[in-house]
Amino acid sequence: MSLFGNSCHTDDSIEEVAQENPQQNFVKFEAYHFMYMHYPSGVMAGNNNGVVQIEYDNQNRPKKRIGGLLPLSGSTGFNYILTTDYTEEITYGNNEILLRVKMPSPYNVDVLRTIFKTENGKITRKIKIDTYTNDTIDYFYNNDRIVNSLHKRIFPVSDTKYYYNSAGNVDSIVSRPFLYNQNTQTWQVDNSSKYRTLQTFKDYDNSPNPTKKLMLFDEIFNRSLSVNNYKSYESRSYDFNGNLGNFSTKTWTFNNINNQIKFTN
Repeated sequence: MSLFGNSCHTDDSIEEVAQENPQQNFVKFEAYHFMYMHYPSGVMAGNNNGVVQIEYDNQNRPKKRIGGLLPLSGSTGFNYILTTDYTEEITYGNNEILLRVKMPSPYNVDVLRTIFKTENGKITRKIKIDTYTNDTIDYFYNNDRIVNSLHKRIFPVSDTKYYYNSAGNVDSIVSRPFLYNQNTQTWQVDNSSKYRTLQTFKDYDNSPNPTKKLMLFDEIFNRSLSVNNYKSYESRSYDFNGNLGNFSTKTWTFNNINNQIKFTN
């Protein structure tokens, strides 16, 4: 049963759940079709029929993702193409994880794209390297679950809270913007305001979540948070007056073999 019942997302409490052994029920998740994750709209499947590959090191940590997006001309009818020419390589250091984007000729790209800071095996900060300003997200935990994150660029951008049901699955994610207070000359979040973005996750299966070690990747982050796998997703944005702005929804049908979910077909 959802933590919020009919009151739905009051943003004022988090249900505590037992700490999990990160190795428990680990499945080496080596491939997925992009349609099962949170990619933007208008993606062409490309040279691997839309399948992305994941490689692991000898400690079962992701070390490479093969397959990424390149922009396309609008005349093609698509916004992006997913190609295996785009790879991400991951290296692990002392309380730090580095993600590099690599593309062969004619692109000739080899750049550090994201730095993750870690404490006690948990990602506590994500820094996206940008030409003009680093885009930073700080993560805060209750046991092994992310319950809050703060997004900032030059100034604070948004405050996000993560809500879980009793099964340890994400019920909703609520993001509110920071606004500049002229009186106090500080950036603040007005939690009483109706201005927010609400993501909801529904219709979970009973299979172990094979993506739990893959929160490094933006398109898989939402899926990695839960014990099981959601089959329905909605995103709604509301303005200052509570009027609905942007709305999107996705649903999926899963294939399971021996109680293991398959995201490749």
